[in-house]
Amino acid sequence: MMLLLTTLLLSFLPGIAPAQGITTDTESVTITINHDDGGKKGKRHMLDLLAALNNEGCRAISADKSTAMPAQLLFDSRPSYITRKEMPDYKFIARAKTLYGALNVRGAILVQASRGITDLSLLKGEWIGFVSKESWSGYILPVQLLQEAGIDESSNTFYPIDNHVGPVSGLLHRDVTIAIIAEPLAQRWAEKNDLSIVAISDAVETGGWWMHRSVSEKLTLKCTQALFKLDRSHHKVLPAWIDGFVTPENYESKGFKN
Repeated sequence: MMLLLTTLLLSFLPGIAPAQGITTDTESVTITINHDDGGKKGKRHMLDLLAALNNEGCRAISADKSTAMPAQLLFDSRPSYITRKEMPDYKFIARAKTLYGALNVRGAILVQASRGITDLSLLKGEWIGFVSKESWSGYILPVQLLQEAGIDESSNTFYPIDNHVGPVSGLLHRDVTIAIIAEPLAQRWAEKNDLSIVAISDAVETGGWWMHRSVSEKLTLKCTQALFKLDRSHHKVLPAWIDGFVTPENYESKGFKN
């Protein structure tokens, strides 16, 4: 009888449970994607990512953009040293690797191979498709090479296209005559599409996933494991040059090995 009464009290008065040391596994994290470096923005693709994470025990939901509350789990492809400095309340849990397994990424400048161009200075006055001005591999690094060749917005027309696929598509359809994209994608697409890589930029370290320090260690580990298990078909919301994720150097959580 006493057991029955206790059970009923806990059912109707959930606030009593914490006082008696009873816990439930209902913690979740809000998630957001920084699309400065591309990635598909459709709701379906975000739902695919959320489903894959939840299936692996990472209880994730989309962050409410109408509130000022920051997301707890966020993706940022910028070099990790920048994000670490700007967001000290977050810890780096999963670092992006490229299509070729590298932990750094370069940018590339593409033209139609039939033109036979090897000198960037010959591209003055032409139309250039790029990802966004915040994309390291799709603008910031390659544009430095163009500037050294005397090419900037005063000499050429630049078109932001929001992802790494768009500039190549524009080049193939001759909507632009130059495409700036991540080098791993340029290597994969150039020969198949009769394109030529005119120049490749210096490399910069990849970014990845960051978890707010307020999230429990248990859920952080679950989400980290889930991110490592993601198939490429599940993260189309991310930049197309990303193949998967690995443990960052100096990973702060304990008890997990990738």
